[in-house]
Amino acid sequence: MEQAISIALSRQMTLRRAMDIVANNVANANTSAFKAESPIFSEFLMPGAKADDRSGLNNAGALSFVLDSGTKRDLSEGDIEVTGNTFDVAISGEGFFAVQTPDGERYTRSGHFGVDQNNQLVTQQGDPVLSAAGAPITINPDDGVIEIGRDGTIAAGETTIGRIGVVNVDNPAAMKKTGDNYLETDQAAVAIENPTVMQGFIESSNVKPVVEMTRMIEVMRAYTSTQKTINKMGELQQSAIRQLGREPR
Repeated sequence: MEQAISIALSRQMTLRRAMDIVANNVANANTSAFKAESPIFSEFLMPGAKADDRSGLNNAGALSFVLDSGTKRDLSEGDIEVTGNTFDVAISGEGFFAVQTPDGERYTRSGHFGVDQNNQLVTQQGDPVLSAAGAPITINPDDGVIEIGRDGTIAAGETTIGRIGVVNVDNPAAMKKTGDNYLETDQAAVAIENPTVMQGFIESSNVKPVVEMTRMIEVMRAYTSTQKTINKMGELQQSAIRQLGREPR
């Protein structure tokens, strides 16, 4: 019976993990370019541990636990929304903006940019956005009206200021989240030659709130059901102890 309780507890631990991920998705439903995540669970057969096996099938009777194997990120593109802001840019298609942070180069699809006190193009966190050449981009406010072309080229009138870098990696799904809507990777980032950058637009989160709320209810129901099973097994265990503790008549 203790083994059954342990198995049920392993299920509850993964359900808590699932709830954390769903809650984080809901919290970031309005975060630009945020990508929804989902947990990956797998079956773990305890080596050497066996329950009663009367089926004769392979692995029948083996103790099966639930294992948290990781997180899957949905890389599908969010809706492209109009903002009309000069320094809001969205990538249509594959790719990421490269950003220089104190911890090294990071990547994001959130193009809600601005210009800081040093006239550098920066993210909302104040980190410089890198050009196609891998350098911060400086924009002089006296240059005039800023226009950003479809390839990321920034110009003021006839003067070209720079070009926003758009890069990609071989396996975007393997990139690790680091906070502030940034990703990091050990993979070599390769510049996309002909990106599609849209000025005055922003990519929204691809989180679907209704789907996430439904998933949250499913996780809560599963957790509650598992807890009832644990409570029932605990009651049976206590009943068995009381029976064994009685003096023989």
